[in-house]
Amino acid sequence: MKKISNWKLAFILAGVVLAMLAFAYVNVPLFRMYCRKVGIAISPNREAKADLAPVDRKVTILFTGVVADDMPIAFRADKAFEEIKLGEQSKTSYHFVNLSDDTIYFRPVHSVLPENAATKLTLTKCFCFDDQTILPGQSYTLPVIFSFASDLDPEVERITFHYTLFKKESKAKK
Repeated sequence: MKKISNWKLAFILAGVVLAMLAFAYVNVPLFRMYCRKVGIAISPNREAKADLAPVDRKVTILFTGVVADDMPIAFRADKAFEEIKLGEQSKTSYHFVNLSDDTIYFRPVHSVLPENAATKLTLTKCFCFDDQTILPGQSYTLPVIFSFASDLDPEVERITFHYTLFKKESKAKK
């Protein structure tokens, strides 16, 4: 078995450390690029990339949502489907009910499919902008105001607007 000299081992370990530092440095930008590509948690209040002038074209929006971490929250959209005109501002609402005797803290995260539709979304108002708190037995309704740019890919006829609620620790516990 061949022995590795101390100097050679030091150079190999230094190379590994440099590679780890380089990976740590580029990890966040790469992750953001990936999220933008697949339409997950993109910056929701950015300006639309294209003209929002209404066009005669309509698309069907499917509103879905799930609750992660077995949280006792009933959560649903005002309506399951809506046909909207591209370039026009649309509004829907989501209803939340705490089914437990505890205060629940959660973070809503949105995603839009297909991927190319996510880049044409402008969210004007959304409960996903902030972490949420729901008191025991409380129910409330929150609006979502959005639009899709008029230059959305012509092949896109249906868009899924999805929310996942993730459990968070209370601010007092931190």
